[in-house]
Amino acid sequence: MFGSATLDERGVRPGTMAAGQVHLGGAREDLAVDGVAVTLMTVVSGVEVDVLRCDVSAGFTLAAGRSRAIPFEQPLPWETPFTHFAGEHLPAVSVRLRTTVTVAGKPVDVGVTPVTVHPTGGQWLVLDTLRRRGWTFPRCEVRQGTVPGVRQTDPFLQWFECEGPDAGGPLRLTFVANPVGVDVLIAGGGRDERFAVRHDAEALEALEARATVLSA
Repeated sequence: MFGSATLDERGVRPGTMAAGQVHLGGAREDLAVDGVAVTLMTVVSGVEVDVLRCDVSAGFTLAAGRSRAIPFEQPLPWETPFTHFAGEHLPAVSVRLRTTVTVAGKPVDVGVTPVTVHPTGGQWLVLDTLRRRGWTFPRCEVRQGTVPGVRQTDPFLQWFECEGPDAGGPLRLTFVANPVGVDVLIAGGGRDERFAVRHDAEALEALEARATVLSA
């Protein structure tokens, strides 16, 4: 038997509902399926971890030689790492959906599908503002960690190494997103600060002022 999960949209964002279908087929004989689930996974410090599991179907019979499509909706946590920025894939960041079928009480993983995740509005504003001022982001990873005093659900953080247009040392930029905006932490080059950016465009003016300070 084979299986895979596909999303209706080519790209999704944290905090939104990801809708799609699980496609099953290839059974050589009638198969009594106990249940089907999809699990959102990401790579944290080089290890793949489960972020969220969604049961998409209860028991049914998959007829021999027939296929079946099962619709599902899975909310993406706000802290889901984003895999792309400005049309470019972040090589060290991975988000995938694993399809699991349980037969006779035994769960079997039947397929894994990569997911394209775009940044939230607040994350985009921060990175795009810095980029337009000459900053580059040569490295991005997801690592284990928490930030005291920041609303955080998952024990991992997405961070960027940032290089400015001057000769100063690189900065580390860390994001923790939530329903209102994103907490941004900046460290390195004698800086250690924290601020919040809303997901909407009203935050742009304040962010431009912040970027001016960073570039100084």
